[in-house]
Parts: sequence; C-alpha cells; structure tokens
Amino acid sequence: MDLADVAARLDADEKLKLTYRIPVSTGNGAVKYEVRTAKLLDVAVDSNLLYVNHDDEVIWVKLDEAIEVVPE
Repeated sequence: MDLADVAARLDADEKLKLTYRIPVSTGNGAVKYEVRTAKLLDVAVDSNLLYVNHDDEVIWVKLDEAIEVVPE
C-alpha cells in the first residue's frame, strides 16, 4: 500500500475507509486478530501509520495491519 498515494487522495477530499486487522487479547494470554473497517482520517507517511475512527475514537493502525483502502 502506497501511503503517499493514500495521503494525496485524502488531501483531495476523497472519503476513504480502511479495512485492517487488529490484535485482540483473548484473556488467556493468546492473541487473535479481528478484522475491522472504519473511516480513514489521516496517514503518517514517515511513521507508516494510518488513523481511523473506531467507535468515535481515533486509533492508529500500523501499515502491516492494513488490508485495503476503498472509497467510503
């Protein structure tokens, strides 16, 4: 995924959403991954981070957890 391209699309006021996987604790010490889709708010190209709105909270997603960016 080219974050510079995604940033340019956001700068052009394109509304995007991100599908990503996020580690979730299972309570027994194991980690499983949950797939979510949320509104993409911003990207930090230098840090390889994407920022999304999940349940009215801004969270960051690492580039290697991102699956796809599509129009909203």
